[in-house]
Amino acid sequence: MNREFKILKRENQKLKKQVQRLEKLTVIDFLTRLYNRRFFSQYLQKACREVKWTAKHHTRRRKGDYFSLILIDIDDFKKFNDKFGHLFGDKILKRTAKFLQKSVRDFDIVARWGGEEFAIILQEVNLEQARKRAKIILENCRKNLPITFSISVIQSNPKYSARQLFNKVDKTLLKAKKSGKNQIVVSK
Repeated sequence: MNREFKILKRENQKLKKQVQRLEKLTVIDFLTRLYNRRFFSQYLQKACREVKWTAKHHTRRRKGDYFSLILIDIDDFKKFNDKFGHLFGDKILKRTAKFLQKSVRDFDIVARWGGEEFAIILQEVNLEQARKRAKIILENCRKNLPITFSISVIQSNPKYSARQLFNKVDKTLLKAKKSGKNQIVVSK
């Protein structure tokens, strides 16, 4: 009986590890090792609900009261990929992911939104602080990577759903790209 219990316990531990590995695969982008779009979307929805709840209940400042969202697009990535090849493009995406992860705090959320777009949630960071962080990211990108970024920034607002907030920052990113790239545009 004791031997059977030990075998079952070992098998249970193996299964737990496999489940954890599978759970990780559902939230991590395979190429960049950042969070994937699915996870990011769910996290953004949750964060927006917390902001809305806090505003509705007029609670004192606490974690979840506000955050800022940064959307980043690698400028002219298609041309870069066409010139140097997709494998080299993948290396740039990986380097960019590491660079962005190191550019924020450990508890901020960095995700690959899709293709050459990345999204960041800066926890408890207002719009001005987010703009400053985006400026540092842009300046350090110019020094450390062979690419440039177009960046848009927005602060959470209890009147916006996750979809509305993302649409606003996405439209602002398009303005940054259409008006010259390699810059930051703030959405209000």
